[in-house]
Amino acid sequence: MATSISTVDTSLSFRPINPPANHSDVFDRLPDPIILTILNNISDIKTLIRCRTLSRRFNSLVPQSDSLLLRVDRVISSVDSDDHGDTPSLINFIKSVVKSIQDLILPPQSQTIGQSEQTHYSPAMILRGFERIKDLEIELPTGDLWLEKRAAIKWTAEFGKTLKSCVILGFRCGGVGESDLGGGGGLKTRVVWTISALIAASARHYMVKEIVKQNPYLRKLTVNDKENEGSVVMNELGIKEYREEEGQNGNLNDEEEGQNGNLDGVWWRSSRTRVPAVWMRMRHEAKLELSNGVVMEGATLVVVRPTGSGIGANAEEEGWDEGLVASGGGFDGVYGEAVAKLIKRRSYLLEMNSF
Repeated sequence: MATSISTVDTSLSFRPINPPANHSDVFDRLPDPIILTILNNISDIKTLIRCRTLSRRFNSLVPQSDSLLLRVDRVISSVDSDDHGDTPSLINFIKSVVKSIQDLILPPQSQTIGQSEQTHYSPAMILRGFERIKDLEIELPTGDLWLEKRAAIKWTAEFGKTLKSCVILGFRCGGVGESDLGGGGGLKTRVVWTISALIAASARHYMVKEIVKQNPYLRKLTVNDKENEGSVVMNELGIKEYREEEGQNGNLNDEEEGQNGNLDGVWWRSSRTRVPAVWMRMRHEAKLELSNGVVMEGATLVVVRPTGSGIGANAEEEGWDEGLVASGGGFDGVYGEAVAKLIKRRSYLLEMNSF
């Protein structure tokens, strides 16, 4: 029986195609507005900075990107960015400003940055190369808080010149009962959770003040973290409010200067926005069961607003809370379900002085 063998003409399969004489890069034919749209969809600043090295055209267009995402691995002040000394992360900053309140922030094993590592610039300095930022998101490497074992906090805060509102969800899991939350039905623990979130939010707000001042086109600024623990938002109205206050009072007002005075030149030791006097409307469920079988022990929802916000009677406050939670975002999945259930529970009103 004869065997048939098929052959392939490889010279045809791998023959290079010679481009036409008038060939040019098709991407170069795109108008600038389309390329800017592409760059805005990329948004990641590290990628965009690399794009600047591609050509002179890209080098001129990248700084015009107006929608940016900045992922940082540590946060330092621009005044300290040229130091090759100790540059602790935002976590250590939070730990330092509340060291008088024990067990609120990170445990002692939290690490600092060694002197041998390369100096990193502050977010404000990195963004100086971009001219028309409108929508900016900053992602921090980790959350700011570390509470007791099996305890967790999720929060979202809105700022203008100072805190406008904050929604906080705190809970425990893993079989921790209500009796383990301490005296007074766990009220002390829930207040500690609330203070922790407010301090973290005020620290993030202080961190981005320089960015707001340096970018006149900015319309929305969000600061969150990889763990989705908390989020600070400044929308267009909030940014406008801050700028107007800044224009009237110069830098910081006297009250803030006393709180945040950077006497030793190291920002993370003393700098955060002062939290105004606030109302805290708290809702609580000793054992909250969710549809997927998750059980949150000591589930607590706290809605925080300044005492001068103008909300009047209790009915109005309840409706304001529901509207804020519905529009605030930041809570999805099991956390969104928990918030939706807790907002219907009976509430308790507490007042806290400025700090």
